[in-house]
Amino acid sequence: MLVGHARKDITPTEPFYLLGYKTDLRNQPAKGVHDHIFINALLFYDEKGDECFLATGDLLEIEDVVAADIRQKISRRFGIAMDHVIIGVTHDHHSVRDYHRTWEFGKFSQSYYDFFINSFVTAFEDCRETLTDVTVQYGQREVLGFYSNRNHANKPADNAVSVIKFLQDGKPVAGIVNMAVHSTVLGPDNQYLTADLAGNTCTKLADDWGFFPLMLIGCAADSSNRFERQGRDFAELERASSGLAAAISQIQTPKTLQLGKIRTLTLSHEVVNDKANYDQDLQTMIANLQNGAVKSVGSQPIEAVIEKCTDQLAQPQFHDLLSLQLLDIGDLRLFVFPGELASAGAKLLRASTDKTVLVAGYCNGFHYYFLQAQDYGLSFETIGNPVPAGTFEEIIAKFVSGSYLLDAYEQTK
Repeated sequence: MLVGHARKDITPTEPFYLLGYKTDLRNQPAKGVHDHIFINALLFYDEKGDECFLATGDLLEIEDVVAADIRQKISRRFGIAMDHVIIGVTHDHHSVRDYHRTWEFGKFSQSYYDFFINSFVTAFEDCRETLTDVTVQYGQREVLGFYSNRNHANKPADNAVSVIKFLQDGKPVAGIVNMAVHSTVLGPDNQYLTADLAGNTCTKLADDWGFFPLMLIGCAADSSNRFERQGRDFAELERASSGLAAAISQIQTPKTLQLGKIRTLTLSHEVVNDKANYDQDLQTMIANLQNGAVKSVGSQPIEAVIEKCTDQLAQPQFHDLLSLQLLDIGDLRLFVFPGELASAGAKLLRASTDKTVLVAGYCNGFHYYFLQAQDYGLSFETIGNPVPAGTFEEIIAKFVSGSYLLDAYEQTK
């Protein structure tokens, strides 16, 4: 298997706005740059000449149409199948806004958008230039003390961190870190661009490993450092990213993976809510928040939750069509999802196959939070969520069924 790698700086050079946290403060231009933001990319090239491109950026989210724009440009220009192009983000709440077409705070910039799209295209070109024959090593370990379940204090989320290293002549030249945590050390008052937890952890790992790993965020819908952080400033970002990088750098990679034929399976899942019942639940929640029956909702002020519920009452009936993808690269299987899955899904996905599993959330679009039915009503993400309870469970079941199908198909070949 040939693997190529690339890293592109996408830090804006002109005045810009921040993306993340829906506050009026984000209608003001950013004050400056604390640390740069990047795209990290990998290209896999199998023995039949098929390619698979995986790229993630230090960004909050990527709209479906923007991800599709990037994917089709790469597909048409380089002759790679569009479903072999995966574009993801680290869910950085202090990233650039200017490429986002529809975010309600800040301003869109066509010049930055063009630069942004071209950065992914040139990352693909750079990956082709660096293609080399590699061996692949894998390891996984539970990392505790830096993040956990943000809806249930003192309980873990998906704390299993996976590390893949690509070695050329015995020397690591590229890799992947798959972890499941929101990249949200800093709070909504910050006005400086930063790659936050994921990006700064990546940089510190590069100091130790000699390469910048692609940071792939998994089932992180209910995972953050809410209960572990000691502040919401850059000093805490330094402490948290340094500690997390030190823990991840100690993960051994004893398992050799055989990367081979590239296969994909794309599934769909339709979501629609019962508008009448949904609105009744919203009205009941607003009343309970106003009369004090519900006194707290995670870290969000009551007023913010009431505003969210009120806004949702004015929305039309919720309907969405999700694209779920399973991607095999020999012994490696990626579950690709355009949104946020609850941490409980990770264990089930890993158990669905004997292959080595990575979970790629926030990829090829963004479609809301998908949390366990038992957690509805406990957090800002579940209260007022138009995605019906039980949808998460349906999606995981569909992913697992698809995993069984891929394995069965492979056994017949």
